[in-house]
Amino acid sequence: MELPEYIEGIPTEKRRVKERFQLIRDYYEKLWKDLQRTKGINAIHNEFLDADVYIVKNESDKKTSHEAVHNWKSTYAVKHLETIITHAMPYEGLPMFSSVKDGLQKKNGYKNMIILYYTFSNESIDYLNFTAKLTIGVTVGEKHIQYSVNKVEIK
Repeated sequence: MELPEYIEGIPTEKRRVKERFQLIRDYYEKLWKDLQRTKGINAIHNEFLDADVYIVKNESDKKTSHEAVHNWKSTYAVKHLETIITHAMPYEGLPMFSSVKDGLQKKNGYKNMIILYYTFSNESIDYLNFTAKLTIGVTVGEKHIQYSVNKVEIK
């Protein structure tokens, strides 16, 4: 099956990074407003962790917007962030926790990172079958913050 030029408004051509960057920024802006209006907090509940995962302006979108622009599937994952956060869970055989790395993770005050996965499944469209990785930073105060989301290959 041939890949179309656009999937849900997302350009699939590799070189269209700037367009995907703007789509990601716009999506986060809309998500913040929608969550605030409907829930009164900028958080989405993860069923597996039984915890609210906060979407923090200029933090949650920062890493994602710079990484997810390089692959249309990662941008697609951002567009479905609420579903991913709600249903993501550990991948069997892979560690769920990871140490905080120097740089942005340390700067944001995370004490550890949680790695969860969500698999997109579509019986009729093969290119919509892939796995997204959700990284959540956990602060000293036990607040869960969405750090990044992107398409990954599971080995």
